[in-house]
Amino acid sequence: MAFWQALAGLGLFLFGMKQLELALELMAGHKFNQFIVNSTNQPIRSVTTGIFATAMVQSSSLVGLITLAFVGTGIMPLVNGVGVVLGSNLGTTVTGWMVATLGFKLDMSILVYPLLGIGGLGYGLLKGRMKAASLAVLALALLLFGLNLMKGSFSEFSQNLQLDVLQGYPLIVYLLFGVVITAIIQSSSVMMALALAAIHVDLLTLPAAAALVIGADLGTTSTVLLGSLQGTAPKRRLALAHVIFNLVVDVLAFLSIGVILSLIQLMSITDPLYGLVAFHSIFNLVGLLLFLPFIGSYSHWLERVIKTKKQDHGVGYINVVPPTITEAGLQALSLETKRLISLVLVFNMRLLKIKNKTIKPEDLPEAFRHQNNSEYYAKLKGLEGEIINYALSVQKFSQGSNEKKTQTETLSHQIDCCMQSIRAAIYAAKSIKDISENIKQFEGHSQPEIQQRFGQIIESADKHYQKLVSLMSMDAAILSEELLNLKEAANQSRRQFRHQIHQHMSGLELESTELSTLLNVNMEVYNSKSALIKALLKIS
Repeated sequence: MAFWQALAGLGLFLFGMKQLELALELMAGHKFNQFIVNSTNQPIRSVTTGIFATAMVQSSSLVGLITLAFVGTGIMPLVNGVGVVLGSNLGTTVTGWMVATLGFKLDMSILVYPLLGIGGLGYGLLKGRMKAASLAVLALALLLFGLNLMKGSFSEFSQNLQLDVLQGYPLIVYLLFGVVITAIIQSSSVMMALALAAIHVDLLTLPAAAALVIGADLGTTSTVLLGSLQGTAPKRRLALAHVIFNLVVDVLAFLSIGVILSLIQLMSITDPLYGLVAFHSIFNLVGLLLFLPFIGSYSHWLERVIKTKKQDHGVGYINVVPPTITEAGLQALSLETKRLISLVLVFNMRLLKIKNKTIKPEDLPEAFRHQNNSEYYAKLKGLEGEIINYALSVQKFSQGSNEKKTQTETLSHQIDCCMQSIRAAIYAAKSIKDISENIKQFEGHSQPEIQQRFGQIIESADKHYQKLVSLMSMDAAILSEELLNLKEAANQSRRQFRHQIHQHMSGLELESTELSTLLNVNMEVYNSKSALIKALLKIS
C-alpha cells in the first residue's frame, strides 16, 4: 500500500508541476515575453532576469524555451541567452525553499480541498486569464496533495525499512541515482521533493540527500542536450552552455560536499530540510559567480565550437522559432520578411544589371547562390509560401491565446502588415521578371536613341535601388519619411521620362511597338520600386 501511495503522490506532484507550468505560461503571455527581451541587454541583467523570471513562474523550462526561441531568431545575443539560462539554474532553487517551508514546516494539507474546489470550479466555468489562474490554483492543490501522499508513504517505509540497508553505499551511487531518475521523470523539483520527504523521515542522511540533489541538477540537462542535437546552431550552443555549466558546477559541488555542509553548520542551519535546500542554493550560487566574469568569452568559445551550418534552404529565421510562442514568432516573421526584401533587391538589381555595392554573392543564403534567374525567382516564391504559412500559424496561435483583446488585435495587425509586405516584395520581383526579355532586347538595340533612353531608365533605377539598399538598416522613425521621399522621386522620374519620350521621340522613325514597350518597361520598373517601398513601409 505504501508503494502505491508513494507512486500516486509522485504522479500527482509531477502532474501538478506540469499543469502549473502550463497555467503560468498561459498567464505570462506577451508581457512576460517582452519582459525577457527588454531585460537582457547586458550579461548581468540577463543573469538577474533568469533568476527572477524562473522564480516568478517556477519553471526553468518555460524560461529556457523562450530564451532558446529568442536566441534562435537573433533577437537576443547568445551571451545574454547564456546569462538567462545560468540565472534560471539558480532560480529553480526557490522551489526547494517553497517545498521545504510549505510542504514540511507548515501544515498546508488543510488548504488542499479548498484549493481543489476553487481551482476546479474556476477552470470549468471561467474563460481567458481567469481560467488559466484557476488552473494554477488547481495545480497547486495537486502539488500539495501529492506531497502529502509522499510524506505519508515515506513514514510507512521508515517503519519497515532498516536504515542500515542504505549504509555503506558511497555518495557517488546517490548522485548517479539522482541523474538517472531525474533524466527519466524530467523534473529536478520532483527529485528535490523526494529527497526532502526522505530526509524528513530519516531515510537519508544530509550528505546522501545532497549527492542526490546534485545528480538531479545534472539529470535535468539530458532532454535539453538530446533535443538540441538536430537543432539549429544557436539552439545547440545554448543547450551546450547549459550542459557544460551544470556539469562543471555539479562536479565541483560533489567534490566539495563536506566543505559546503560545514559552511551550512557555521551558518547555524541545523534543520536538515533547510540544510538541503541551502546546499542546493549555495552550490548553484557559487557556480554562477564562477562563470559570470567569463560569460562573454564562454559564449565566443561556444560559437567557435558549434559553427553555423551553411543554409541548404531559403528559410533563415522562422525555422528556429515555434509559432506557438507568438511574440518571438512575430519577431522571427519580421526578420524573415526583411530578409525576403533583401533577396528581392538582389534579384531585381541582377536583372537590371545594376551593381550591388552592399550585398555580395557570398552574403546570400546557400539556396540562392549560383542560381539562374528562373531558379532564383522560384526560390523566392517558395520562400514566400513558407513565410506566409508561418505567419498564418502565428496568427492562429495568437488568436487562441489568453492575451487581452487589444494585444491580440495588435499582434494580428503586425502579422497582416508582414503579409502585405511579403506580397508587395514578390510583386516587385515579378514586375522585373516580366520585362526581363525586353531588358535584353533594349540592351543590344541597334538604335542609339533607344539605347540612350533605356540607359536613362537604368540610371534612375540604379540611383533608387542603391538608396533602397541603404535604407534597409535605417532606424524605423526615419525610414518612413525617407521611403515616402524616395517614392515621390521615383514617381517624378517616371513622369519625366514619359514626357521626354512624347516630346523628343515622336518625330523619330521608330516602330510603335518599340515605343510602347519602352514606356511599359519604364512603368514596370517604377511599379517594382513602388512595391519595394510599400514592402519596407509595412514593416517599418
